[in-house]
Amino acid sequence: MAGHNTHYQNSLNDETGEIMTMYDVGQSSVYVNIKGKGEPLLFLHGVPDTSEVWNDAIDTFSNEYQCIAPDLPGFGRTQSPRNFEYSLENLAHFIDQLLSSLSITDGVHMVIHDIGGIVGLAFAITHPDKVKSLTIMDTTFFSDYKWHAMAKTWRKPILGELAMYLMRHKQFSAAMKKSAPTLTESQIQSNYDSLTLRNRRMILRFYRTLDPIIFKRWEDQLQTLSQHYPTQVIWGKKDTFLPVALSKRFGTDNVHTLENSGHWPMLEQAKKVHQLIKNNILQAG
Repeated sequence: MAGHNTHYQNSLNDETGEIMTMYDVGQSSVYVNIKGKGEPLLFLHGVPDTSEVWNDAIDTFSNEYQCIAPDLPGFGRTQSPRNFEYSLENLAHFIDQLLSSLSITDGVHMVIHDIGGIVGLAFAITHPDKVKSLTIMDTTFFSDYKWHAMAKTWRKPILGELAMYLMRHKQFSAAMKKSAPTLTESQIQSNYDSLTLRNRRMILRFYRTLDPIIFKRWEDQLQTLSQHYPTQVIWGKKDTFLPVALSKRFGTDNVHTLENSGHWPMLEQAKKVHQLIKNNILQAG
């Protein structure tokens, strides 16, 4: 449970007028959406999302759990150094520091998606005693995975900068709809609005650091996760960024393929995903 030794500060968002609570995590000032009381339930978002992608889930679970959804380093309202290290070790350390900053000492239930999956899996592998249950959605942690076309472009110097900085709403919307046709215009607009110049620059750094080969020495440990805590995989069959075949490779037979979802199952089939999350949490006892 969270205690009272938390280091935080309130700040004003100049664009929205919102009073935000920012938590000190290492050298980062981290925005965290925290709601509810109970066992901690940690949500980690992907690209190009922010913590807002979990708003519906938080509304569903906050009556029973302490829901925690940070904007990851380089994303949303979180302020991180431009040279933030996106190694797997440091990403795992960041989550450990975040929980310490929130004075959370018990294990957490985790729900992770996309690059939040990479961050979460690095933490789950290095801190198995701090995880109570794990729900994995549409992510990768495999050395033989080839990045999708957009990520391949972002990884290339100069070309990546051009593609990222020149990306406009029309192009962005088309890419999202291709992988998740049922996303609403407001969901797409929310994601696009979060792509500030600073966010775009940090996304480039993230993808350039995470060459798939770095997963090689972690893969054996990935297969043992379900021995430590209830682990499930939820995947959108229509995901064009991360093929559904990857869903079978996380060391668990507890795999749920959602026929009518693309890359964002928690938005496209929210009620189904929420029920699956709850089922997995209950397996932890």
